[in-house]
Amino acid sequence: MNKIIGFYIGQDKKKFNPDVFHSGGVNDFTFNCAGLFIRVWGIGDIQSLISDGYFSLSFLKTDDLLDRNVVVRFDNKTITVENDWLGSIPVFYNPDEYIISTLPNLCQTNNEIDLEGLSNYFDFGYSVFEQTPFKSVKFLRHFSKAILSANGLKLENKSDPILEAEFLAQESKEQDVIDLMQAYISNIESKIQGDIVLPTSGGYDSRILNYLITDKSRIKSFTYGTSKVQSDSYEVIYANKISEILKTDWKQIPLNDFHKYIKDWFAIYGASTHLHGMYHIEFYIKLLEKIKLDSPTLLSGIIGDAWSKSGIFEQINNVEDITKLGYSHGVFLDKCNLNIETSNNLYSAYFNKYSRCLQDGRLKAVLAMRLKINLLSYLTQIPEYFGLAVWTPFLNFEIVKAILNIPESRRKDRIWQRDFFRKVGLNLEDMNLKSSKVNRLDYEVAQKSPLEPLNVDLMKPYVKKSHLIEINKTLSNQGLFDSVKNQLLFVRKVGGLLSLLGFKNNFLIALNEYYVIKSVEKGLSYDN
Repeated sequence: MNKIIGFYIGQDKKKFNPDVFHSGGVNDFTFNCAGLFIRVWGIGDIQSLISDGYFSLSFLKTDDLLDRNVVVRFDNKTITVENDWLGSIPVFYNPDEYIISTLPNLCQTNNEIDLEGLSNYFDFGYSVFEQTPFKSVKFLRHFSKAILSANGLKLENKSDPILEAEFLAQESKEQDVIDLMQAYISNIESKIQGDIVLPTSGGYDSRILNYLITDKSRIKSFTYGTSKVQSDSYEVIYANKISEILKTDWKQIPLNDFHKYIKDWFAIYGASTHLHGMYHIEFYIKLLEKIKLDSPTLLSGIIGDAWSKSGIFEQINNVEDITKLGYSHGVFLDKCNLNIETSNNLYSAYFNKYSRCLQDGRLKAVLAMRLKINLLSYLTQIPEYFGLAVWTPFLNFEIVKAILNIPESRRKDRIWQRDFFRKVGLNLEDMNLKSSKVNRLDYEVAQKSPLEPLNVDLMKPYVKKSHLIEINKTLSNQGLFDSVKNQLLFVRKVGGLLSLLGFKNNFLIALNEYYVIKSVEKGLSYDN
């Protein structure tokens, strides 16, 4: 499989190794165009994909931007970079040095903080509104275009397809949606050779992908658990059952020490988002060690839940509610702990532009995923840096539109999918499978893996010194009372009662804040 997964365009040759995980699965190629260096990297014979005056980051080469893609066109005078309708592959740029890249660190030419970008980053836990915490690094809006020439860098926003009347005009029939997904998967399945790696959580999205693959013998599915005893986890129990029913090849991957991959995570994401997907790095390292794969690609269930279920996102009534759209799961920093103050100009501009859209749950789902894509893209990008080219139906515009237009009453609680699974014998929820749904993964790993303390002196201009010290103290020295309390908070009924009484897992809160702050700290220490 040949696939380009990243690129750098700039005036200088940057020294860096795109084979971030030293997997041996990533190659690179450099050429000159319009007076600039263009360096691309990816899987297989990537040079063969640079033809006809363009290359793309699509799974199979195409200039279609209504699916996961970035297209780079070039001639002797200009280089044009266009991203897809969702912005599903983040593209960063330096507005002063005329650098564009899929790696934010390659755009960062100084460590000057953008206070508004930093404040917004702390609010969400990841970069939003086309800003990052650093002035020299911004990112393209969804469905936009960057044009590089001798005259500099020009940005253009294209017409947004979700704002067109036809996007929500026609109600979808459930079987038509299934057929559309089946056609998408079958088309790609027929064009590729080898194993299809399918990370399987046991949830609805990976479950339906397992079902829709025609040749089940090609499936290699893998799962990690999130409970204290990982083999008892909901994900493991359900994935194992799916494999048993469909007769596919499945294995569990144990995780136990992913914090040691923080440096590798930062190499790809810089300070564009908080430390997060290190567990996926450990997952793919162990997956590739565990089994020899034959010409593998990877089928992803990324964010299928955002489209398939209604009512996920809270009501957005005013500017202050915008952070609710971020769906940050507690991984952010409260303003009361900050030493910075900025305007809410970008919040206001966003609310004024999309206030009508935010009243429709379907459009709100798209807006939320666009906001969060700097983080969520790890689900497709990390496996590609291990040499596993990724494809998915859940980033395709027509499929997303069809799913969103299933009647609201059927999307509620994902009834449409539950009924489908009953029809095809995959109704696991009706099988009384005993499992744990408590996610303790970050907590358990952090107990075993010492974390480098936050640099208080470096971060105190932005975060209150006392709070930084408290985070370091909490993560390095958990007392007996806190340890027992935190363990009890994971027990469903007991934990619910303790929460009602005001008890919190301070260790987990501190860990989430550490993930947010440490990413910026590493950016401030980054050698440009």
